[in-house]
Amino acid sequence: MESKTKGGFTLIELMVVVAIIGVLALLGLRVYSGQQAKAKEAVVKANVGTVQTLIQSELADGMIERDKAVALAITSNLHDPFTGVEMNVDTWFPETADASGEIQITLSGGVFSIRGYGADGLLSDILTARR
Repeated sequence: MESKTKGGFTLIELMVVVAIIGVLALLGLRVYSGQQAKAKEAVVKANVGTVQTLIQSELADGMIERDKAVALAITSNLHDPFTGVEMNVDTWFPETADASGEIQITLSGGVFSIRGYGADGLLSDILTARR
């Protein structure tokens, strides 16, 4: 009598494979979410750099007041990476930032300090512009 061997996988083997795929998918999703947060913070830093460059170039022609610096920032077509909204009003550039995406612009002793507000608070990088 010939012995018939059945090909295929048992239910337990299939369940183990599905569980492994599920764990790998969760790990990948967690890494992806972390990278998204880092990318948004990088956009805030880039926005801060843009504002600093605009202010510095305007200072080459003469001293400006904070209102002029904010006006420059408003016209630079920046977007908040957290909401995707265009940053086209002065509330995006307060003297004391307290919301994600905002750019804090302060003027003290002729020196502008520009700092971004990320997901967890003010970013550690402070850029300056002076005449």
